[in-house]
Amino acid sequence: MPTVGEEQKKPPILELGDVRLRPLRTSDAPALLAYLSDPRVIEHTSIPIATPESVAAAVARDMAAYREGSSFRLALASSDDRVIGICGFNTWSSVHRHAELAYELAPDYWGRGYMRAAVLALLRWGFSDLSLNRVHAFVMTTNARSIQLLKRCGFTREGTLRQYRIARGLPKDFHVFALLAQDFALNEVGASPNQSRGCVKTLEGKMSTHEDAL
Repeated sequence: MPTVGEEQKKPPILELGDVRLRPLRTSDAPALLAYLSDPRVIEHTSIPIATPESVAAAVARDMAAYREGSSFRLALASSDDRVIGICGFNTWSSVHRHAELAYELAPDYWGRGYMRAAVLALLRWGFSDLSLNRVHAFVMTTNARSIQLLKRCGFTREGTLRQYRIARGLPKDFHVFALLAQDFALNEVGASPNQSRGCVKTLEGKMSTHEDAL
């Protein structure tokens, strides 16, 4: 999180064509509960069984974290602004310049490339606006879809943490994946020139243009 005297960062709005990343709202809780109630979403994660109360509390925590500048968990919203997933940084450190990536997606939208687009856009914002040097993610060793996504986004597996998290009462092993700013920059340089362009907008309305490598 930011140090004393450091400018507090605002959660961004990242436009990605048919979908966008935006800050969560209290009214998003029912949509989140709807897909988190699907066992497929939480099966290979440590996400607890969702209830209306737990989801509402989680949204409130995420919104409070925006104000504190301590984390940036963003809603992935469809063209009608309905939340279909989450993609963001659970935690970040301005001192050590690293952040933890986390994401989830409603099954109806699996296989469409939406989460890969969201992760890449978030990484661009994190490495530029937050001046991150490293982004890491913890993924259950059985979560094949998530592992494949991280690899496609340029992450490298650094090791395995045995029984790292308790998933609904059971200890589970997790891999650690990480991506450095220097490696992400090299991947961006080597990306295809035939890319669409994404737009980044903060809550204050400031905009800048970034390559959207999809």
